[in-house]
Amino acid sequence: MDNNYERVIDSSIGYLVGRTSRAIVKRLTKKFADAGFDISYEQWSILIHLYRKDGQTQQELSNIAVKDKAAITRLLNVLEKKNIVLRIPDRTDKRSNLVYLTNKAKQFQEELMGLVEEMLREADKGISFEEMEQCRTTLNKIFMNFDRIDR
Repeated sequence: MDNNYERVIDSSIGYLVGRTSRAIVKRLTKKFADAGFDISYEQWSILIHLYRKDGQTQQELSNIAVKDKAAITRLLNVLEKKNIVLRIPDRTDKRSNLVYLTNKAKQFQEELMGLVEEMLREADKGISFEEMEQCRTTLNKIFMNFDRIDR
């Protein structure tokens, strides 16, 4: 492979976003583990949405977390075994379960949120507010481009 091709690959948005995403996952997983929490980044991606709005359906979680139904089911199975969430049949739609946080999950919400905020401060170091806003705007536009295509 010639150097020009390698330079193009290494500077592509897909490569850079993927590399950054893996670094975020690795860092947050380590922060959780160092603090004594047996929570993976994938599990966190569900918890954060339940912290925002408890009692969502599995389908709502699937949509908002951008994960397929099977992946959500696997994640919820693990979280349920850890006594972090519980699924209760929806009274209005017997085909659906509502997912709720347990008291255990609510007790460590503040500490988990603190760890995430700490990790985000580490990520923002040396980057201006304007640069971060532009990055967010650009990444959201890229996401929306793919979201429109995938519908």
